[in-house]
Amino acid sequence: MIRKSILISAVILFFLPVVSFAEGLVTAVKGTALVKKAGQEWHILKEGETLDEGTTIWIGASSSILFKVNNELAELSGGGEGQDVTIVRLSPLEVSGKGIEVKTIGPPTAPNLLSPEDRFRSVDGKMELSWSPSGIETLYHIQVSSRPEFDKIIIDEKSYNTEKRIEVLETGVFYWRVSAINKDGLEGKFSGARSFAVRPLPEPPSLGPPASTKTSTTFRWKRRSEEERYHLQISKNKDFSETSVDLKSIEGPRVTVGTLEEGDYFARVSAIDEDGLEGRFSEPQSFYVGPKVPSSNIGPLMIMFGVAFMLLGIP
Repeated sequence: MIRKSILISAVILFFLPVVSFAEGLVTAVKGTALVKKAGQEWHILKEGETLDEGTTIWIGASSSILFKVNNELAELSGGGEGQDVTIVRLSPLEVSGKGIEVKTIGPPTAPNLLSPEDRFRSVDGKMELSWSPSGIETLYHIQVSSRPEFDKIIIDEKSYNTEKRIEVLETGVFYWRVSAINKDGLEGKFSGARSFAVRPLPEPPSLGPPASTKTSTTFRWKRRSEEERYHLQISKNKDFSETSVDLKSIEGPRVTVGTLEEGDYFARVSAIDEDGLEGRFSEPQSFYVGPKVPSSNIGPLMIMFGVAFMLLGIP
């Protein structure tokens, strides 16, 4: 029977509605105010006390109290001669009493995110975040996360400034949002999130030796991704102050150019990623176009000609 009674009691408790009692924290008292809680005597209300439902407060003439319930502020102001007021319910606020002015102060609205634009890309891991001001003496709560759900926070800071500089971030996609906290300590909802990416410029491709014929010269390099395009320059000057060939948006890892005048040249190539951003050029590579006797064969040929002249008796 005892076990059965315990079981029945447990079932009854399970199905009973959950009752939560709100409690308010006094954040400011202007003028004179007295308070009387259940089972207590009247005493002067001070900042930092808690108020619950059923509390009676006497608010003096031209006096007021400010208290926080959940994430809202409520202000009670007395009449010309002072009045009693009883808190019937805190959330939402409901009081009984005449000549009492009741004002509920909600949290501040979320700031508007200004820059950067959504899906902005940083190539060096540095960012400048900015947002609109939400009022005087407003504290801002800034969060940066590596996940859109903000369950992996990497920056969680508060500041009175309306901008935040991030010096170094690793490669990846990040999300940021900001909320406002007013001078009474109420924090509003976060703004909608924006994302930005940190992705460096593409590295220069490795340019192979060109292959020249009488009518064309072919250049090859290693391709890293299908989205990459390439920029090839050919110049007679190593500083590329003037170019003989300037080919942009080459789609494959090779290109053939037409006939070049005989002479010495330099070539270099850069990569362009899917966002249209171009990385730095490869180191200039020299090559020659036209007939030329390899320097390695000059010595043996001169020796052969010298021996022949000696045998023929030619001085």
